[in-house]
Amino acid sequence: MITVFYWGPTPTSNFYGRAIGIYLTLNHAGVKYQTKGKADLPPGASFAMPAVEVDGAIMGQAPFILSHLGEKYGLAGKTVDQKMRVLHALGDMNDVFSEHGKMAIDEGRRAQWFSYLEQKLEGKKWIAGTEDPTVADFHGVFAFEWVVKKGVDFSAYPNVTGWWENIKAYPTVAEMYASLVDGRRMIP
Repeated sequence: MITVFYWGPTPTSNFYGRAIGIYLTLNHAGVKYQTKGKADLPPGASFAMPAVEVDGAIMGQAPFILSHLGEKYGLAGKTVDQKMRVLHALGDMNDVFSEHGKMAIDEGRRAQWFSYLEQKLEGKKWIAGTEDPTVADFHGVFAFEWVVKKGVDFSAYPNVTGWWENIKAYPTVAEMYASLVDGRRMIP
């Protein structure tokens, strides 16, 4: 059994937050897991939340957790080339999250990032150019939730807006959005 340690969703912190991609990956793979709060994390196991316990080992840092889970459950590409593209795209989505605040106030930064993603998505449905979504797309849901929350306009980039529409409509992701009831949110 996999354990996800995080702030939410719980009755007091009713959001998916930085663990969005982790939950999406586990749900997509059909893996049973349990959730526990930070107080349940063994001392010294991880400072950064979320953390997961897989096969008795605990790991923190969402992008690295996703890298491991993607490999374990076949959501990190099939060939060496695909695996490298997925890892690169996972890093890109983590950077988009890190940059969302700057994108909201700096037109040049926004144009730089969305032009890059627009080119990367040319002729592709998923961020790493794979046949199906990967952990990078799932982490992208988290990153783009913040982009949207900050009011960053990316409507001038049809490949990016197409990807955003596709990933939100993907069954595993759509199920998560459908669970947003009784005050539950994607991000705080």
